[in-house]
Amino acid sequence: MEHRHFRLTAARMQIFTIIICGLSLSAFAGCAFFFSKPLPPRVTVPQILDMSKTGVPPEEVVQKMRDSRTVYLQTSQLAQLKEHGVPDAVINYMRQSYLDAVRTDQSRADFTNWAILDDGYMYGGPWWW
Repeated sequence: MEHRHFRLTAARMQIFTIIICGLSLSAFAGCAFFFSKPLPPRVTVPQILDMSKTGVPPEEVVQKMRDSRTVYLQTSQLAQLKEHGVPDAVINYMRQSYLDAVRTDQSRADFTNWAILDDGYMYGGPWWW
């Protein structure tokens, strides 16, 4: 009976390396997915009114809104909040969250502004490319 030994050739070593790298990347990606924490619930306008009425400091209200990444779109509500005694710091943050969201949307739209020149390559995108 003849014994065949497994020979580790360069091709087999390359395939083995690719498989190990692929499994490692899959494991790291899975860990990043499972260990990411979800965003806290959105802070609604009635909740902001309640916090303001109960005397929660404006810094704490703004931090809750910042943590939840809530964007406030209706400027008519901002005037009502001011009438109900919501501090200026909270209203200013709400206004700024809308402006930041508009800027972010525009920058995302600009990011896809590519030009295909005569050589067939795409040019454009952000400055670091």
